Amino acid sequence: MNINPLIPYPETLPVPAWILIVLEQFFFFIHILLINSILGISIVLFYKWIKTEKETDFIDLNKPLAQKIPILFAIAINMAIPALLFIQVVFGNLFYTSSILIGTFWISIIPLLILAYYAAYFHYRKFETSKFAKIALLLVVLTIFYISFIFVNNISLMELPQKWNRYFTNRSGTIIILDELTIFARYFHFLVASFAIGGLFYAIYYKFRRNLDDAVKTSKIKEGLKIFSYSTLLQIMIGIVFLLSLQKSIMLKFMGDDPIATTVFVSGIIFAIISFICGLRENVTATAVFTLATITSMVINRYNLRIFQLGDNFNLSWLMMTPQWDVFIIFVIVLIIGLTVIACLLKTAFSKSMTK
Repeated sequence: MNINPLIPYPETLPVPAWILIVLEQFFFFIHILLINSILGISIVLFYKWIKTEKETDFIDLNKPLAQKIPILFAIAINMAIPALLFIQVVFGNLFYTSSILIGTFWISIIPLLILAYYAAYFHYRKFETSKFAKIALLLVVLTIFYISFIFVNNISLMELPQKWNRYFTNRSGTIIILDELTIFARYFHFLVASFAIGGLFYAIYYKFRRNLDDAVKTSKIKEGLKIFSYSTLLQIMIGIVFLLSLQKSIMLKFMGDDPIATTVFVSGIIFAIISFICGLRENVTATAVFTLATITSMVINRYNLRIFQLGDNFNLSWLMMTPQWDVFIIFVIVLIIGLTVIACLLKTAFSKSMTK
């Protein structure tokens, strides 16, 4: 078992751990894709507010895009719930502890999420009538900045139980590990990824938007892919810094010591480079495909990094299972029905708004 006396014993699992891990990775993939899109789009729109384009053109072109933000926000929050559920089941003894250590900041996420959602909705509803619309959008951006920073700290603290002894000098639930260099690399990697995904979403949106002049549509697609390409190039650079900020033993696992982790890591870099080239060539479809492949690789890299950083403090073989297949099957059926309903609602909402 674990060699750190501060780590609680893990709970038994209802199904094999690998199933729960796959589900956690799947929902996190959807969640991070949506959050990146929301933050990226919000920053682009806020920049356009600052530029003060011609009022009529600005409203006609961008209000339908602003409508997508609260829709995506609602789905992103709902996708975060199962991702957190599955990480709590498998890594509960680690995640619950880190959440307590950072508890004051962690609990503040809930009211801030509510505030940010209503700010996104206010921004859309008052887009052309209120001067506070742009302030509401800025509030959305700043809230996501804060939440993502706290989330990165929580996950990092979960993966570094050797830092939990700070509780004995700080019991107020405000432990932030600012002395860990990987925190900042992770955080800025997320922020720059949001620019890239937001730019790509921008391009995809205008590619499929109907009742729009072809010249304007082409211009908007180029604009979105330009944002994506430059952001992706910067993201690759930050990724290198992130890699170099890791412990040498962990860094080497991604550079040949662990064949599987190395394969996934190198594949992610290759996919990112290809998506960058496709973006420069203004091929929206290819860019989207290779970007999804890149994100998939990065999500797996994230899991591998978690296991490497935990080291001797965690091993999947320690997790015991008390089978509850009947309950799990019911859960999966309800989950599939829920996802199907959400997909249908999104299809209806987006297909109608694309004609505006």
